[in-house]
Amino acid sequence: MRPQKVTEHQLAERMLEVLRAKGYDGSSLNELALAGGLKKASLYHRFPGGKQELVKSVLDSYTSYLEQNVFEVLAKGKAKPKKRLKKALGKIRTLYHEGASNCLYRALSLDPGLELFGEQIAMNCKQWIKAFSILGRDLGIKKKRAKRMAFEGLLKIQGSLVLAKVFNDTQPFQEVVDEIWSDYLG
Repeated sequence: MRPQKVTEHQLAERMLEVLRAKGYDGSSLNELALAGGLKKASLYHRFPGGKQELVKSVLDSYTSYLEQNVFEVLAKGKAKPKKRLKKALGKIRTLYHEGASNCLYRALSLDPGLELFGEQIAMNCKQWIKAFSILGRDLGIKKKRAKRMAFEGLLKIQGSLVLAKVFNDTQPFQEVVDEIWSDYLG
């Protein structure tokens, strides 16, 4: 068996941008193969379950990034809460290219993506809220307020990504990330 030229991680990163831009329904296998640097036949070889399996693989990679670089840093990190928040917000900035990229969750929240991946997206959003809530508690914020701040932070990030696209300006995202920092560290 020949070694694969493109790793699963590299493939997921390359196809992520197509999915962010076009969602599940709008992304063709040809576009995904081209983005991945593969022929369509190679794509089917790697993902015999077709487009659904391929998108699931990209979503799993995206989830893994968030779990390792945001959720675990916030909730299980050994550093002081301020350092954990700084690191997690930095990784959020990286994930969304400083506000220039759509969120994969938003792109997949349209039908039929929501039907296929809605459960995983909802679970990931709950993980986000839980991790930021734990950080809030570690900063001495009361439980109910910490959960509310975590929920509002997620809303702000998602809304700012939409506005960044609408206005073709990443400033809304930049301001929201700075605002989250201020909200937690007051």
